[in-house]
Amino acid sequence: KGGTLTFQAIILLAIVAAAFVFFIGGWLRVDLVGLLVLSALALTGLVSTQQALEGFSSPAVVTVWAMFILSAGLTRTGIAHRIGQPLKLFTKRSEALLMVALMIAASLLSALINTVTVAAILLPATMELARRSGRPPSRLLMPLALGCLLGGPFTGISTPPNILVTDALRAAGMRPFGIFDFTPITAFIVITGTVFVA
Repeated sequence: KGGTLTFQAIILLAIVAAAFVFFIGGWLRVDLVGLLVLSALALTGLVSTQQALEGFSSPAVVTVWAMFILSAGLTRTGIAHRIGQPLKLFTKRSEALLMVALMIAASLLSALINTVTVAAILLPATMELARRSGRPPSRLLMPLALGCLLGGPFTGISTPPNILVTDALRAAGMRPFGIFDFTPITAFIVITGTVFVA
């Protein structure tokens, strides 16, 4: 029995190490690596087929998928690009006001879309703002990054950790977080962070 456990531990470590190498190497897409790891765990018997597939019926997983689909849709239709256009109105204003506008816009968008997608959406607009205002890009890119990160947990569905925690509470028979339970705390953090950066 001890030998079997050791063998299973070695297989598990090999799968995790291989996944780590593929994640860092970037030879395969991240979602494909995840599916390969899941398949390897099922094929080696470390998890049963039912255990391997039951995650796909989780509301948390479905919500995360929906978030990524929404983000991709907003990006491909060009709506996301248009969202960043109003920031150009702040080009001739003071640097502090420009930072505040950028951080607030990034934070609010992060409440609706994945934070990485928000950064990708606002990056061209931010570089254009830096060029038009004659400021170094780093002076605006740092507030953009912080705005995305601080505004990420605005709602119960805006980041995967919020979704997973809510789902874990529901699975444990406890009252799950509501969609806006995170909003007051996150709003305070965003305002404080914006004032600090400005």
